[in-house]
Amino acid sequence: MIGLTAVQFYVIFTALFIVLYWMLPYKNRWIPLVLLTVAFAWLAYNMVPYDTDDVVNYMGLMDQCRTGGWDAMKYHIEEDHFDFKNFRVPAYYLYYLSKISKNDGILPATTIFIVYALGFSTLYKASKKFEIDKKHFFFGVMFFISTYWYYDVASGTRNGLAFTISFACAYQFLVENKHKLLCIAGFILATFTHSTGLLPVLVAVIALITLNASGKFVNFLLYFGLLAGGSIIRALATVTDNGFVQSIAEKASRHGVKEFIKSAGTSFNVNVSLLALLLILILYVSYYFLNNPDYKNQLKKLYKYSSLMLFFTFGCITSGLIFMRLVRWILPMVGAMLFMIGMQLQKNQENRDSSAYLNYYAPTVEMMRYKLRSVVFIVFAVYTVVHYWYSVNGSSLIWLHFASEIQ
Repeated sequence: MIGLTAVQFYVIFTALFIVLYWMLPYKNRWIPLVLLTVAFAWLAYNMVPYDTDDVVNYMGLMDQCRTGGWDAMKYHIEEDHFDFKNFRVPAYYLYYLSKISKNDGILPATTIFIVYALGFSTLYKASKKFEIDKKHFFFGVMFFISTYWYYDVASGTRNGLAFTISFACAYQFLVENKHKLLCIAGFILATFTHSTGLLPVLVAVIALITLNASGKFVNFLLYFGLLAGGSIIRALATVTDNGFVQSIAEKASRHGVKEFIKSAGTSFNVNVSLLALLLILILYVSYYFLNNPDYKNQLKKLYKYSSLMLFFTFGCITSGLIFMRLVRWILPMVGAMLFMIGMQLQKNQENRDSSAYLNYYAPTVEMMRYKLRSVVFIVFAVYTVVHYWYSVNGSSLIWLHFASEIQ
Protein backbone atom coordinates (compact mmCIF):
# COMPACT_ATOMS: atom_id res chain seq x y z
CA MET A 1 0.00 0.00 0.00
CA ILE A 2 1.55 3.22 -1.33
CA GLY A 3 4.92 1.49 -1.03
CA LEU A 4 4.88 1.20 2.77
CA THR A 5 5.04 -1.98 4.82
CA ALA A 6 2.54 -2.83 7.51
CA VAL A 7 5.14 -2.27 10.24
CA GLN A 8 5.97 1.14 8.77
CA PHE A 9 2.29 2.02 8.92
CA TYR A 10 2.28 0.93 12.57
CA VAL A 11 5.15 3.30 13.33
CA ILE A 12 3.57 6.15 11.35
CA PHE A 13 0.25 5.74 13.16
CA THR A 14 2.07 5.87 16.49
CA ALA A 15 3.98 9.00 15.44
CA LEU A 16 0.77 10.70 14.28
CA PHE A 17 -0.83 9.82 17.60
CA ILE A 18 2.03 11.52 19.46
CA VAL A 19 1.86 14.66 17.31
CA LEU A 20 -1.92 14.91 17.58
CA TYR A 21 -1.86 14.25 21.32
CA TRP A 22 0.44 17.20 21.99
CA MET A 23 -1.31 19.48 19.51
CA LEU A 24 -4.83 19.06 20.91
CA PRO A 25 -6.08 20.46 24.22
CA TYR A 26 -5.80 17.91 27.00
CA LYS A 27 -9.58 17.68 27.39
CA ASN A 28 -9.68 16.26 23.85
CA ARG A 29 -7.10 13.52 24.52
CA TRP A 30 -9.74 10.92 23.69
CA ILE A 31 -9.60 11.92 20.01
CA PRO A 32 -6.08 10.61 19.22
CA LEU A 33 -6.86 7.50 21.28
CA VAL A 34 -9.94 6.76 19.17
CA LEU A 35 -8.11 7.48 15.91
CA LEU A 36 -5.20 5.22 16.86
CA THR A 37 -7.60 2.42 17.79
CA VAL A 38 -9.30 2.69 14.39
CA ALA A 39 -5.93 2.86 12.61
CA PHE A 40 -4.64 -0.25 14.38
CA ALA A 41 -7.89 -2.06 13.53
CA TRP A 42 -7.46 -1.07 9.88
CA LEU A 43 -3.96 -2.56 9.92
CA ALA A 44 -5.34 -5.82 11.29
CA TYR A 45 -8.13 -5.84 8.68
CA ASN A 46 -5.57 -5.70 5.88
CA MET A 47 -2.91 -7.99 7.36
CA VAL A 48 -2.13 -11.39 5.86
CA PRO A 49 -1.56 -13.97 8.64
CA TYR A 50 0.82 -16.89 8.41
CA ASP A 51 -0.49 -20.41 7.96
CA THR A 52 0.68 -21.31 11.47
CA ASP A 53 -1.29 -18.48 13.13
CA ASP A 54 -4.36 -19.47 15.14
CA VAL A 55 -6.42 -16.83 13.35
CA VAL A 56 -6.08 -18.79 10.10
CA ASN A 57 -7.92 -21.73 11.65
CA TYR A 58 -10.60 -19.39 12.99
CA MET A 59 -11.00 -17.82 9.57
CA GLY A 60 -11.53 -21.32 8.19
CA LEU A 61 -14.31 -21.87 10.72
CA MET A 62 -15.89 -18.58 9.68
CA ASP A 63 -15.87 -19.68 6.05
CA GLN A 64 -17.61 -22.90 7.06
CA CYS A 65 -20.25 -20.92 8.98
CA ARG A 66 -20.96 -18.79 5.92
CA THR A 67 -21.90 -21.89 3.95
CA GLY A 68 -23.09 -24.30 6.64
CA GLY A 69 -24.63 -21.87 9.13
CA TRP A 70 -24.76 -22.64 12.83
CA ASP A 71 -24.74 -26.39 12.17
CA ALA A 72 -21.16 -26.08 10.95
CA MET A 73 -20.08 -24.42 14.21
CA LYS A 74 -22.20 -26.81 16.26
CA TYR A 75 -20.18 -29.69 14.81
CA HIS A 76 -16.91 -28.17 16.05
CA ILE A 77 -18.42 -27.60 19.51
CA GLU A 78 -19.59 -31.19 19.76
CA GLU A 79 -16.19 -32.45 18.62
CA ASP A 80 -14.54 -30.13 21.15
CA HIS A 81 -12.28 -28.55 18.56
CA PHE A 82 -10.27 -25.66 20.07
CA ASP A 83 -11.78 -26.51 23.50
CA PHE A 84 -15.13 -25.14 22.29
CA LYS A 85 -17.06 -27.55 24.49
CA ASN A 86 -15.86 -25.77 27.63
CA PHE A 87 -15.09 -22.35 26.15
CA ARG A 88 -17.94 -21.44 23.82
CA VAL A 89 -17.65 -17.65 23.64
CA PRO A 90 -15.19 -17.77 20.70
CA ALA A 91 -17.58 -20.04 18.80
CA TYR A 92 -20.34 -17.45 19.01
CA TYR A 93 -17.84 -14.68 18.32
CA LEU A 94 -16.65 -16.33 15.10
CA TYR A 95 -20.16 -17.27 14.01
CA TYR A 96 -21.61 -13.76 14.30
CA LEU A 97 -18.57 -12.12 12.70
CA SER A 98 -18.96 -14.50 9.75
CA LYS A 99 -22.46 -13.10 9.24
CA ILE A 100 -21.34 -9.48 9.49
CA SER A 101 -18.73 -9.59 6.74
CA LYS A 102 -17.55 -11.93 4.00
CA ASN A 103 -14.01 -10.64 4.43
CA ASP A 104 -12.05 -12.68 6.98
CA GLY A 105 -10.13 -9.55 7.93
CA ILE A 106 -13.13 -8.60 10.08
CA LEU A 107 -11.88 -11.07 12.72
CA PRO A 108 -8.44 -9.60 13.56
CA ALA A 109 -9.77 -6.07 12.99
CA THR A 110 -12.60 -6.52 15.49
CA THR A 111 -10.29 -8.19 18.00
CA ILE A 112 -7.74 -5.37 17.79
CA PHE A 113 -10.47 -2.74 18.01
CA ILE A 114 -11.92 -4.33 21.16
CA VAL A 115 -8.63 -4.76 23.04
CA TYR A 116 -7.24 -1.31 22.27
CA ALA A 117 -10.59 0.37 22.90
CA LEU A 118 -10.78 -1.33 26.29
CA GLY A 119 -7.15 -0.59 27.13
CA PHE A 120 -7.28 3.07 26.15
CA SER A 121 -10.69 3.68 27.71
CA THR A 122 -9.55 2.17 31.01
CA LEU A 123 -6.47 4.41 31.09
CA TYR A 124 -8.63 7.39 30.10
CA LYS A 125 -11.07 6.73 32.94
CA ALA A 126 -8.19 6.50 35.40
CA SER A 127 -6.77 9.78 34.11
CA LYS A 128 -10.08 11.50 34.83
CA LYS A 129 -10.64 9.89 38.21
CA PHE A 130 -7.17 10.59 39.58
CA GLU A 131 -6.70 13.91 37.75
CA ILE A 132 -3.62 12.82 35.83
CA ASP A 133 -1.88 15.63 33.95
CA LYS A 134 -0.94 15.56 30.27
CA LYS A 135 2.67 14.47 30.74
CA HIS A 136 2.00 11.54 33.09
CA PHE A 137 -0.93 10.30 31.03
CA PHE A 138 1.16 10.42 27.86
CA PHE A 139 3.91 8.22 29.28
CA GLY A 140 1.33 5.81 30.69
CA VAL A 141 -0.35 5.43 27.31
CA MET A 142 2.96 5.11 25.48
CA PHE A 143 4.06 2.37 27.87
CA PHE A 144 0.86 0.48 27.07
CA ILE A 145 1.38 0.92 23.32
CA SER A 146 5.04 -0.05 23.56
CA THR A 147 4.67 -3.20 25.67
CA TYR A 148 1.31 -4.59 24.52
CA TRP A 149 1.94 -7.29 21.92
CA TYR A 150 -0.16 -6.22 18.94
CA TYR A 151 0.49 -9.06 16.53
CA ASP A 152 0.03 -11.80 19.11
CA VAL A 153 -3.50 -10.52 19.72
CA ALA A 154 -4.33 -10.09 16.04
CA SER A 155 -3.04 -13.56 15.15
CA GLY A 156 -4.08 -15.41 18.31
CA THR A 157 -7.47 -13.79 19.04
CA ARG A 158 -8.72 -15.55 22.18
CA ASN A 159 -5.96 -14.91 24.72
CA GLY A 160 -5.65 -11.18 24.17
CA LEU A 161 -9.42 -10.75 24.30
CA ALA A 162 -9.79 -12.72 27.53
CA PHE A 163 -6.95 -10.98 29.36
CA THR A 164 -7.80 -7.44 28.26
CA ILE A 165 -11.51 -7.85 29.04
CA SER A 166 -10.69 -9.20 32.50
CA PHE A 167 -8.38 -6.27 33.32
CA ALA A 168 -10.85 -3.65 32.08
CA CYS A 169 -13.63 -5.23 34.16
CA ALA A 170 -11.36 -5.55 37.22
CA TYR A 171 -10.55 -1.84 37.09
CA GLN A 172 -14.19 -0.85 36.55
CA PHE A 173 -15.41 -3.12 39.35
CA LEU A 174 -12.71 -2.44 41.94
CA VAL A 175 -11.81 1.20 41.32
CA GLU A 176 -14.63 2.94 39.47
CA ASN A 177 -17.18 0.88 41.42
CA LYS A 178 -19.67 1.20 38.56
CA HIS A 179 -21.59 -1.07 36.17
CA LYS A 180 -20.89 -4.10 38.34
CA LEU A 181 -23.37 -6.38 36.58
CA LEU A 182 -21.72 -5.54 33.28
CA CYS A 183 -18.32 -6.26 34.82
CA ILE A 184 -19.52 -9.64 36.09
CA ALA A 185 -20.75 -10.39 32.57
CA GLY A 186 -17.30 -9.41 31.29
CA PHE A 187 -15.61 -11.72 33.80
CA ILE A 188 -17.84 -14.57 32.60
CA LEU A 189 -17.02 -13.79 28.96
CA ALA A 190 -13.28 -13.76 29.74
CA THR A 191 -13.54 -17.05 31.65
CA PHE A 192 -15.36 -18.79 28.81
CA THR A 193 -13.19 -17.30 26.06
CA HIS A 194 -10.01 -19.18 26.89
CA SER A 195 -8.87 -21.44 29.70
CA THR A 196 -6.24 -18.98 30.91
CA GLY A 197 -8.82 -16.18 30.97
CA LEU A 198 -9.95 -17.49 34.34
CA LEU A 199 -6.62 -16.65 35.99
CA PRO A 200 -6.76 -12.81 35.94
CA VAL A 201 -10.41 -13.03 36.98
CA LEU A 202 -9.41 -15.08 40.04
CA VAL A 203 -6.73 -12.53 40.92
CA ALA A 204 -9.41 -9.79 40.85
CA VAL A 205 -11.68 -11.89 43.09
CA ILE A 206 -8.83 -12.57 45.53
CA ALA A 207 -7.99 -8.85 45.62
CA LEU A 208 -11.60 -8.01 46.49
CA ILE A 209 -11.97 -10.71 49.14
CA THR A 210 -8.65 -9.97 50.86
CA LEU A 211 -8.78 -6.19 50.59
CA ASN A 212 -9.02 -5.70 54.34
CA ALA A 213 -6.80 -8.63 55.33
CA SER A 214 -4.14 -6.65 57.15
CA GLY A 215 -2.57 -9.50 59.12
CA LYS A 216 1.03 -10.15 58.10
CA PHE A 217 0.56 -13.91 58.27
CA VAL A 218 -2.53 -13.80 56.05
CA ASN A 219 -0.76 -11.61 53.51
CA PHE A 220 2.30 -13.85 53.62
CA LEU A 221 0.17 -16.92 52.83
CA LEU A 222 -1.63 -15.03 50.08
CA TYR A 223 1.48 -13.83 48.28
CA PHE A 224 3.30 -17.09 48.83
CA GLY A 225 0.34 -18.91 47.26
CA LEU A 226 0.45 -16.65 44.23
CA LEU A 227 4.20 -17.17 43.88
CA ALA A 228 3.47 -20.87 43.68
CA GLY A 229 0.72 -20.23 41.14
CA GLY A 230 2.03 -22.43 38.33
CA SER A 231 2.77 -25.34 40.67
CA ILE A 232 -0.69 -25.12 42.27
CA ILE A 233 -2.35 -25.28 38.86
CA ARG A 234 -0.45 -28.43 37.93
CA ALA A 235 -1.16 -29.99 41.34
CA LEU A 236 -4.91 -29.39 40.97
CA ALA A 237 -4.86 -31.18 37.63
CA THR A 238 -3.74 -34.38 39.35
CA VAL A 239 -6.75 -34.49 41.70
CA THR A 240 -9.59 -33.39 39.41
CA ASP A 241 -10.75 -34.10 35.88
CA ASN A 242 -12.57 -30.78 35.58
CA GLY A 243 -12.29 -29.53 32.00
CA PHE A 244 -11.35 -25.99 33.07
CA VAL A 245 -8.56 -27.09 35.40
CA GLN A 246 -7.20 -29.65 32.93
CA SER A 247 -7.12 -27.09 30.13
CA ILE A 248 -5.29 -24.52 32.26
CA ALA A 249 -2.85 -27.13 33.53
CA GLU A 250 -2.13 -28.21 29.98
CA LYS A 251 -1.15 -24.62 29.12
CA ALA A 252 0.93 -24.39 32.30
CA SER A 253 2.90 -27.56 31.65
CA ARG A 254 3.12 -27.57 27.86
CA HIS A 255 6.33 -25.54 28.10
CA GLY A 256 8.42 -25.62 31.24
CA VAL A 257 10.74 -22.72 31.90
CA LYS A 258 13.81 -24.36 30.29
CA GLU A 259 11.97 -25.29 27.12
CA PHE A 260 10.24 -21.93 27.00
CA ILE A 261 13.47 -19.94 27.41
CA LYS A 262 15.08 -21.99 24.67
CA SER A 263 12.19 -21.47 22.24
CA ALA A 264 11.40 -17.86 23.16
CA GLY A 265 14.98 -16.59 23.39
CA THR A 266 15.21 -12.82 23.52
CA SER A 267 11.46 -12.37 23.96
CA PHE A 268 11.61 -14.25 27.28
CA ASN A 269 14.35 -11.95 28.53
CA VAL A 270 12.30 -8.94 27.45
CA ASN A 271 9.29 -10.30 29.34
CA VAL A 272 11.38 -10.83 32.46
CA SER A 273 12.80 -7.32 32.21
CA LEU A 274 9.27 -5.89 32.03
CA LEU A 275 8.22 -7.78 35.15
CA ALA A 276 11.38 -6.69 36.98
CA LEU A 277 10.76 -3.05 36.06
CA LEU A 278 7.21 -3.15 37.39
CA LEU A 279 8.22 -4.89 40.60
CA ILE A 280 10.66 -2.04 41.25
CA LEU A 281 8.07 0.55 40.21
CA ILE A 282 5.37 -0.76 42.54
CA LEU A 283 7.82 -0.68 45.46
CA TYR A 284 8.62 2.94 44.62
CA VAL A 285 5.02 4.17 44.28
CA SER A 286 3.45 1.97 46.98
CA TYR A 287 3.69 4.73 49.59
CA TYR A 288 1.58 7.08 47.47
CA PHE A 289 -1.06 4.44 46.79
CA LEU A 290 -1.41 3.44 50.42
CA ASN A 291 -1.12 6.82 52.12
CA ASN A 292 -3.28 9.12 50.01
CA PRO A 293 -6.30 10.57 51.87
CA ASP A 294 -8.20 11.69 48.76
CA TYR A 295 -8.70 8.33 46.99
CA LYS A 296 -7.84 5.98 49.84
CA ASN A 297 -10.26 3.11 49.12
CA GLN A 298 -9.90 3.19 45.32
CA LEU A 299 -6.11 3.34 45.43
CA LYS A 300 -5.97 0.55 47.99
CA LYS A 301 -8.01 -1.70 45.69
CA LEU A 302 -5.91 -0.87 42.64
CA TYR A 303 -2.68 -1.42 44.55
CA LYS A 304 -3.92 -4.73 45.93
CA TYR A 305 -4.92 -5.99 42.49
CA SER A 306 -1.69 -4.79 40.87
CA SER A 307 0.59 -6.27 43.54
CA LEU A 308 -1.24 -9.61 43.49
CA MET A 309 -1.05 -9.70 39.69
CA LEU A 310 2.68 -9.00 39.72
CA PHE A 311 3.34 -11.70 42.34
CA PHE A 312 1.17 -14.18 40.47
CA THR A 313 2.99 -13.41 37.21
CA PHE A 314 6.32 -13.98 38.95
CA GLY A 315 4.97 -17.25 40.33
CA CYS A 316 4.03 -18.38 36.83
CA ILE A 317 7.51 -17.81 35.42
CA THR A 318 8.03 -21.59 35.33
CA SER A 319 4.80 -21.99 33.34
CA GLY A 320 6.00 -20.51 30.07
CA LEU A 321 2.78 -19.84 28.19
CA ILE A 322 0.84 -18.44 31.14
CA PHE A 323 3.76 -16.20 32.15
CA MET A 324 4.09 -14.92 28.60
CA ARG A 325 0.39 -14.09 28.31
CA LEU A 326 0.24 -12.28 31.64
CA VAL A 327 3.30 -10.18 30.77
CA ARG A 328 2.15 -9.31 27.26
CA TRP A 329 -1.53 -8.54 27.87
CA ILE A 330 -2.03 -7.68 31.55
CA LEU A 331 1.20 -6.06 32.73
CA PRO A 332 1.23 -3.34 30.03
CA MET A 333 -1.98 -1.94 31.54
CA VAL A 334 -0.85 -2.55 35.13
CA GLY A 335 2.42 -0.73 34.43
CA ALA A 336 0.71 2.20 32.77
CA MET A 337 -1.62 2.58 35.76
CA LEU A 338 1.12 2.31 38.37
CA PHE A 339 3.30 4.88 36.66
CA MET A 340 0.84 7.58 35.69
CA ILE A 341 -1.14 7.42 38.95
CA GLY A 342 1.80 6.85 41.31
CA MET A 343 3.98 9.56 39.80
CA GLN A 344 1.07 11.99 39.68
CA LEU A 345 0.28 11.37 43.35
CA GLN A 346 3.93 11.95 44.18
CA LYS A 347 3.94 15.19 42.19
CA ASN A 348 0.80 16.37 44.00
CA GLN A 349 2.44 15.71 47.36
CA GLU A 350 5.59 17.54 46.33
CA ASN A 351 3.50 20.54 45.30
CA ARG A 352 2.02 20.59 48.81
CA ASP A 353 5.39 20.32 50.55
CA SER A 354 8.23 22.80 50.32
CA SER A 355 11.46 21.88 48.56
CA ALA A 356 13.36 22.75 51.75
CA TYR A 357 11.35 20.19 53.69
CA LEU A 358 11.86 17.48 51.07
CA ASN A 359 15.58 18.14 50.78
CA TYR A 360 16.50 18.63 54.44
CA TYR A 361 13.76 17.84 56.97
CA ALA A 362 11.70 15.00 55.51
CA PRO A 363 12.19 11.44 56.82
CA THR A 364 15.08 9.69 55.08
CA VAL A 365 12.87 7.36 53.03
CA GLU A 366 10.67 10.21 51.86
CA MET A 367 13.72 12.29 51.00
CA MET A 368 15.16 9.41 48.96
CA ARG A 369 11.89 8.98 47.05
CA TYR A 370 11.90 12.66 46.22
CA LYS A 371 15.52 12.63 45.01
CA LEU A 372 15.01 9.46 42.96
CA ARG A 373 11.93 10.76 41.15
CA SER A 374 13.85 11.97 38.09
CA VAL A 375 15.77 8.70 37.89
CA VAL A 376 12.58 6.62 38.02
CA PHE A 377 10.94 8.83 35.40
CA ILE A 378 13.91 8.62 33.03
CA VAL A 379 14.30 4.84 33.45
CA PHE A 380 10.61 4.31 32.74
CA ALA A 381 10.68 6.59 29.69
CA VAL A 382 13.85 5.02 28.30
CA TYR A 383 12.47 1.52 28.84
CA THR A 384 9.31 2.51 26.96
CA VAL A 385 11.34 3.79 24.00
CA VAL A 386 13.65 0.76 23.94
CA HIS A 387 10.74 -1.68 24.18
CA TYR A 388 8.97 0.10 21.31
CA TRP A 389 12.14 -0.26 19.25
CA TYR A 390 12.21 -3.95 20.13
CA SER A 391 8.53 -4.29 19.23
CA VAL A 392 9.02 -3.06 15.67
CA ASN A 393 12.37 -4.78 15.14
CA GLY A 394 12.36 -8.02 17.10
CA SER A 395 8.93 -8.95 18.48
CA SER A 396 6.16 -10.80 16.67
CA LEU A 397 5.18 -7.46 15.11
CA ILE A 398 7.79 -8.08 12.41
CA TRP A 399 5.42 -10.75 11.05
CA LEU A 400 2.74 -8.14 10.33
CA HIS A 401 2.45 -8.00 6.54
CA PHE A 402 0.17 -6.80 3.77
CA ALA A 403 -0.56 -9.00 0.77
CA SER A 404 1.66 -6.78 -1.39
CA GLU A 405 4.69 -7.58 0.81
CA ILE A 406 4.31 -11.33 0.38
CA GLN A 407 3.76 -11.44 -3.37
